[in-house]
Amino acid sequence: MEHKPVFRPSFGNRPEYLIGRDDVLEQLIEGISNYPGSAGRATLIVGQRGMGKTALLLELAERAQKLDFVVARVTCGEFMLDNMVELLQKSGDRYIREPKSPVKGFSAGAFGFSVGLTFTEEAQRSFGFRVKLEMIIDRLSKVGKHVLLLVDEVNPSVVQMREMAAAYQELAGNEADVSIVMAGLPSSISDILNYRTLTFLNRAQRISLGLIAVTEVELYYIGAFKRAGITVSMDIVKKAAAFTNGFPYLIQLIGYYIVRLAEQGKPVDEELLNRAEALASEEMDIKVFQAMLNPLSEQDRNFLAAMSEDDGVTKVADLEKRTGFSHGMLQTYRKRLIEAGVIFSPRRGELAMIMPQLVDYLRRMEKGE
Repeated sequence: MEHKPVFRPSFGNRPEYLIGRDDVLEQLIEGISNYPGSAGRATLIVGQRGMGKTALLLELAERAQKLDFVVARVTCGEFMLDNMVELLQKSGDRYIREPKSPVKGFSAGAFGFSVGLTFTEEAQRSFGFRVKLEMIIDRLSKVGKHVLLLVDEVNPSVVQMREMAAAYQELAGNEADVSIVMAGLPSSISDILNYRTLTFLNRAQRISLGLIAVTEVELYYIGAFKRAGITVSMDIVKKAAAFTNGFPYLIQLIGYYIVRLAEQGKPVDEELLNRAEALASEEMDIKVFQAMLNPLSEQDRNFLAAMSEDDGVTKVADLEKRTGFSHGMLQTYRKRLIEAGVIFSPRRGELAMIMPQLVDYLRRMEKGE
């Protein structure tokens, strides 16, 4: 039987080790551990593609389960409400049936349940998502269990997403023992906060996922390459880590190609690293940069192309000269691209790309490469 790969560069996957997110996880655990109904029990995780949102939710789910949480992790979509209820039933049922900690006062058919967390036929037929969720939360709280809802790829245009958020708002208002963590692209989170029926989420804790320190990537690579059984010098490790710039998906991608290209018994050299970087860059172009730029307007892209003339930081005053945009128009595109999670402002009057590799990609596109 093959061992699990050390590097797993696919979206929605969980790496062997989650690096650089300990502070974020502590913040999330602290939030869901607040008293029922508190604002900290609702969190929005914001990040571009490849920033590790799904991996973070998977790690949170595992840690929360060890802290007496019953977890339902779903992807935003048409059947998310049914999936959420079924996952809570499946995960929480064993606690209700646990013979060592019976639930006093419950009997078959009581409070709409037949056995465990299985609804009676009448309850299944009569009640909607909100009531069923409340029933499950109440019953689990009787055995000391809390409920955690995790929603990935949030999209406010999905009707069930709005129903779920509205149900959570009502339950939180009643101080039900439930927490929710939602993850999505910057544009989706921005749309959620502007959606008139979901404005209560403006009070939610918001966490923006950034790049991981290159020094942490180096330490991770040292152990990961050793586990993969290949010889990599510290010089190559440093160069590989520097190339990733701390972008989570690229960290996995470079590691994967180095391991795949490495020959048994031969140390990784500069030529192999260059090949790995070329393959990783090609994949980043298609899966990250193209996907990131596709929703943007032509003027948005022109704005970014003007920024790509600089290495690192771009002065807003220089952008006005290059683009010919008025100050007001420039501020409009600046705000829109910041909300889309493509650029940020490191200091007043300056802008920079969220991912430094995007500069190189835009330059290559300008040249038609």
